[in-house]
Amino acid sequence: MTIVRQAEPNDLPQVMTFHLLPGDRVTEIVERRMLVAEQNGTILGYISWQMRGCIGLDYVNRLVVKPMHRRQGIGKNIMTSMSIALTGRVFISTKASNQSAIALIESTDWTKAGELYGLLPDNEAEVFFWRDLR
Repeated sequence: MTIVRQAEPNDLPQVMTFHLLPGDRVTEIVERRMLVAEQNGTILGYISWQMRGCIGLDYVNRLVVKPMHRRQGIGKNIMTSMSIALTGRVFISTKASNQSAIALIESTDWTKAGELYGLLPDNEAEVFFWRDLR
């Protein structure tokens, strides 16, 4: 069974084996801005966010699942468990060509907020979504 829980410092070595995005995982864990999906002691994925990172509201900036565990519902489980750590309006975004991410976001009840051009190096649109968490 996979559980989603607040990340702890001892999770860092496992997270570092598959984190693909820039940023400071140590700070995210210490500041309690990361949730992990764990199964039998193994971290399968994580989500992290910036407090007040998008127009003054919390912004999810990372959702990562180990490649061998993708398409098994881990990302969806993490997304639907965010209310254990966050409340209120939260934003998330992805590039327009990432149809897998868009499908996941839409399947977990996020509302499309719009698209911004000029954020990505190739001028591709970044698609933003919001959701109210309780």
